[in-house]
Amino acid sequence: MDKVFAIGDIHGSYQLLDKVLDYWNPNEELLIFLGDYIDRGKDSLQVLRKVIELSKEYKVITLSGNHEQIFLNWLKKPKVMSEFYFDQKVGGASTIESFFSAMPHQPSMEDLSFEQMVEILKTNFADEIEFLKNLRLYYYWRPYVFVHAGINAGVDDFLETGSDEFLWIREEFTKVPHQAKEIVVFGHTPTIFLNEDGSSKVWISPCRKKIGIDGGGEIYKDGNIHGVRFQRNSSEIEVYSANGKGITTSHFTL
Repeated sequence: MDKVFAIGDIHGSYQLLDKVLDYWNPNEELLIFLGDYIDRGKDSLQVLRKVIELSKEYKVITLSGNHEQIFLNWLKKPKVMSEFYFDQKVGGASTIESFFSAMPHQPSMEDLSFEQMVEILKTNFADEIEFLKNLRLYYYWRPYVFVHAGINAGVDDFLETGSDEFLWIREEFTKVPHQAKEIVVFGHTPTIFLNEDGSSKVWISPCRKKIGIDGGGEIYKDGNIHGVRFQRNSSEIEVYSANGKGITTSHFTL
């Protein structure tokens, strides 16, 4: 396709995701999700099921975020990972609650050990877990690389980036120009920490080769979920930003 519609971190904010999807044209545009579908927000399962539904019906690229990897690691080692995963900053409790609330006989987290929680999830949500296990780390759509967190800024070939860097890198990528020729579209680091004015608008690096589209969603005051449209052979980029007040549109030229 000659157009891409990329959506940044969602974190269980289903209503904002739904607003942004109204501006995606499935007949003309490849849809790319940059990961972090779950945790923190209250509707993680609903978001995940929507992403899965769209993936079955249309051409959709689903990338992994670090939060999907944290969840999968917790499933493997609940005793080791639970203190970290259920920390408020990570927000794993809201994800488990969203899964449990979808069950006919809703389990109470307070009555279960972490191992019991894991067994319930594995038994009742095998399809969703399998989907998370098969997410991509990046997608290359020349001249753009779409990735959750960023790339190794010191390599000429972005493919030399390590898997942990694709999912977790922050200042080592955002603070310096990268050597690879590609323009990197990423989430992970909320743009309120990148924009000088502290706003949640899409961030463009001084070198014009990095585009941050994690608007923070419902997690931050005045946060947004951004849907960003890219067109082949065009430097014009359109942005659709959803928050509790509605949708705003903007554009910029690289």
